[in-house]
Amino acid sequence: MKSPIDLLRSLLTDVGRLEPDVKGLDRDIITVEQRVEHEGYGFLTIVLPSICDALDRGFASGQFACPHGLKKLRGGAIPRLFSGMLCKVFDSVTGRLLETPSEGIIKCLREVLRFYKKLALGSDRDTFLDQKAKREFFENDDLCITENPFSEREDYILNSVCKVILPNIDNFDERELRCKHGPGAVFEGLTANQKWSAIATYSSRLEELGYDINYLRDEMEGTIVDPSEPSTYGTSRDAAKLITVLKNSTSRRTITVEPVIRQFVQQGFNTLLRDSITRCTVLSRCLALTDQTKNQTLALEGSRTGYWSTIDLKSASDLLSVKIVELVFRNHPNLLEGLLDCRSPKCISDDNHHTLRKYAGMGNATTFPVQSIVFAVLAMAALLEGKRPTFGNVKRVSRLVRVYGDDIIVPTNSVHQVVAWIHKAGLIVNLKKTFSTGNFRESCGVDAFRGYDVTPLYLRFCPDETSMEPSTIAHLVSLSNQAWLRGLYSLSTHLVEIVEDSLRRRLPLVSASCGLLGLHTRLNVQEFHRWNPKLHRAETIGPMLVSLKRKDKLDGYAALLKFFHTPILGRSVGHLEKSPVRFKSKIVPRWVPG
Repeated sequence: MKSPIDLLRSLLTDVGRLEPDVKGLDRDIITVEQRVEHEGYGFLTIVLPSICDALDRGFASGQFACPHGLKKLRGGAIPRLFSGMLCKVFDSVTGRLLETPSEGIIKCLREVLRFYKKLALGSDRDTFLDQKAKREFFENDDLCITENPFSEREDYILNSVCKVILPNIDNFDERELRCKHGPGAVFEGLTANQKWSAIATYSSRLEELGYDINYLRDEMEGTIVDPSEPSTYGTSRDAAKLITVLKNSTSRRTITVEPVIRQFVQQGFNTLLRDSITRCTVLSRCLALTDQTKNQTLALEGSRTGYWSTIDLKSASDLLSVKIVELVFRNHPNLLEGLLDCRSPKCISDDNHHTLRKYAGMGNATTFPVQSIVFAVLAMAALLEGKRPTFGNVKRVSRLVRVYGDDIIVPTNSVHQVVAWIHKAGLIVNLKKTFSTGNFRESCGVDAFRGYDVTPLYLRFCPDETSMEPSTIAHLVSLSNQAWLRGLYSLSTHLVEIVEDSLRRRLPLVSASCGLLGLHTRLNVQEFHRWNPKLHRAETIGPMLVSLKRKDKLDGYAALLKFFHTPILGRSVGHLEKSPVRFKSKIVPRWVPG
C-alpha cells in the first residue's frame, strides 16, 4: 500500500511553496512519521482532525485550547506540531487569536489537518463502529418525545406558522402521485427491474397506502415476492432493515433499507413535497432542497459580518419524532395520513426488533424534505416570539431563516431562542459544529473564515498502486484536479503518478464537462486524438468509469408500469434487459467528443 505519509509530504511541499515564511515543516513531517509508526494511521485520521476542531473553536472563541496528547511549545499555549503555521494565527504564548491572522496559513492548516479525516481504512473497528451506530439509533429512538412539548402560547405560534405553509397540498390526488423507485436497496433485496414486478404483485397493498394501479392490476402476471410470506418481524411490508455506511474514520451512519412497496410510495410523496415547497410563498423563501449554494453563501457572509449563525443538529433524523411531525402537518390531514401510511413503523437490526417512535431513518425518501420543513417551521416560530403570528409576520421572518436538511442558518441575535425551540422539540444541537460567535461558520460543506472559503480537501481512500478499485481511481483523479486548481501542484502530481501507474496509461487533458477520467486545467483545455470522419467531430480517448450491469429482464405489464413512471431521460439503453449493480464499476477506454 502506498504510504499516506508520502501524500502528506507532497502537501507540505505545496504549503512551503505557497507560504515560504513558515518554518519547521521538515521537522513536522518527521514528527508525524514517528507518531504514525507508534500509533498507526489513527494519528492521521483522529489526532490531526482534533487539532483542526480546536482551531475552529479557537476562531469562534478567540482562544486556542490545545488538545490532549500533544506537547506544547515551552511556555506556550500552542502545540509544537505545526507550530510554524499556528503561530501565524494564534499568539504562541497566550493562544489568543491574532488581530490579522493569515487567511492563506489558515487555508493551508485546514488542508493538512483535515486531509485524512474521512480516510476509509479497513480494520477491526468496523464491526465496533457498526454496532455502536446501531445502538445509538435505538437509544435515540427511545428519546423521541410522544407528547406535545410546547406551552399553550408556543403551540399557538407554531400552529399559526403551520397554517400558512404548503397551501392546497391536501388537495392532491393519490392516483396522480408520481411514484417511482429510488436507486437504493430495498428490504426484499430485489434488483432494479425486479422492483417493478414486485409492485405489480403488491398492487392490492398499494390501495391500502392510497395509491391505485387498478388499471393494470387484473392483468399483471408473474410473481417476484410473495406478499403473504412472513419475515423475521411482522411482514417485510411493515419493517425496514437497519444497516450502516461509512461516515468517516471514527463513525458510521445508519440507513434504513425500506420495503419495496413503501419506498415506491415514499418517492411519490417526496416529489409532491418538493414541488409544493417551490410554490409555497413562505417555505420557498427559506428552503431550496436542490440548491446548497444559498446556505453556503450565507455561511460566507456570516463569517465576515457576524450577522448570520450556523446551527447543526446531532442525529437529526433519529430524534425527529412522529409527534413533532404530527404537530407540524396537523393542518394537512390528508398529507399527514399519507406520510404516516408510507413510513415503516418497525425496524429490524440483528436481534433488535423495534417499533419506531421517530418519524423515519435516513432511507425513507420523505425524511429529508419532512425534516427540512419541520426545522424551518420551528425556526420561524422561534423568531415570532414576542410578535403577532400573522401571515405578514410569518412571511417576514421566513426571509431570516435558511434550512437545508439539518443545516440551519438564522440571525445571530435570535440564535438562542431558536436553539431553545429546537431543544424543546426533543432535538439536540451539535455544539461542535454550531457557530454563533467569532468569524468562523460552517454549513452545507463550506467552511468559512472572515468571508473566505477555507474548506479543505478530503482523502477518502488509501491509494494502492498495485490494485485499486475503479471508484478509488476515480476519487484520486477528482482529488488531483481539485488540488491542481487550488495550487497544490506537488500533491496533484503525486496523485496523478499513482493513478497512471495503476492504469498503466497516461491521463488525457479533458474539459470539466467531459465524462472521461482526465486532468483539468484552468483554461478548460481538452486534447484531441482523432477526427471522426463519419460524425465530423474531434474526439478524445481515455478511461471512463462505467457501472457493471447484470441480466435483469423485464417485460409484460411490469415493463409498462416502468414506462409510465420513468421519464425518457431516466431510461438507459437496454434498461429492460439489464440493470446496474450498485457500488460495482469498471474502467474502460472510450472515445468521446470535445
